Amino acid sequence: MADTVPSNRADHFAASYDLTTKIISAVVIVFPLIVGAVVHNIFIGGLAFLIVFFAFAYSPKAYVVSDRAIEVERLISNVQVPLEDVRETRRINTDDLRGCIRLWGSGGLFGYYGLFRTARLGRCTWYVTNRKNVVVIIAQSKTTLYSPDDVDGFLEAMRAAMPAREA
Repeated sequence: MADTVPSNRADHFAASYDLTTKIISAVVIVFPLIVGAVVHNIFIGGLAFLIVFFAFAYSPKAYVVSDRAIEVERLISNVQVPLEDVRETRRINTDDLRGCIRLWGSGGLFGYYGLFRTARLGRCTWYVTNRKNVVVIIAQSKTTLYSPDDVDGFLEAMRAAMPAREA
């Protein structure tokens, strides 16, 4: 019996929280619990729990690079981003983030994810948990940001997974 090798390439990359994310998340978890205990209101406690739960559930946990796509692993609804029309892949630089505005998403509670706008990148979707390891992927259809723990390995795997461009 011969061993079969799967045809799809897949690499898994962890996404750890940076210190700021850990601090913001801890404060946001503790503060509503204190307020709920002080005012003795079950509604406030339940609302605080739901906010924290959904923020955690939508936070990126890891990235999987496979043939022609990046999958963002989350507790709820993983996201697949195709690599079909990618024009540029690289580490982010400080100029990329100038004039950053959060349009919809989390700005530190279990990461930085959702829809953002920057002066240089324009409208972009973030799946970031650590602002020191940010990678930007600019495609014709969408610009996305990721923060794998192993940035170089992620870039290498991602470039290997992209479809070859025809001459």
